[in-house]
Amino acid sequence: MALTLDQITAEVLAALGPEERKSSAVYLDQAAVKAGSTVEIDRKLVQVPFDSVVVFVDMQPQSNWGHPCRYLLIDRESGATECINASYPPFLRGASKTLRLIWKGENVPDWTLAVHP
Repeated sequence: MALTLDQITAEVLAALGPEERKSSAVYLDQAAVKAGSTVEIDRKLVQVPFDSVVVFVDMQPQSNWGHPCRYLLIDRESGATECINASYPPFLRGASKTLRLIWKGENVPDWTLAVHP
C-alpha cells in the first residue's frame, strides 16, 4: 500500500532536526519516479534505487542560490529514505507543475516560497 501524503510528510520531518523543521520549506514532487530511472538533482543525474517520490528540503529559503539544501528519495511503499545533500533547488528554471509545498516551518516567511500554499 502506498504511503499517504501525511505519512510522507512525517518521514520528512523525522529526517530533520528541530531547528531545521522551524526554518525549512519542504516540497514534494507529485510525479512518481520508477526504480532504476534517473532524476536530476543538484545538476547531476542520480539513479533512483526504488519506486520513489522526490522531496526537496530548502533549509535556507531566505537565501539566494546556492545554499545548503537536501533531497530525499522516499520509497512509496516502505518509507525507506535516501538523503542527498545539495546546493541547488529543482526550480532554477521555474517551479514544476507537479511540485507541491508540504511543510513550511514557523520561521519561514511566505514570500520565500516557490509554490504558495
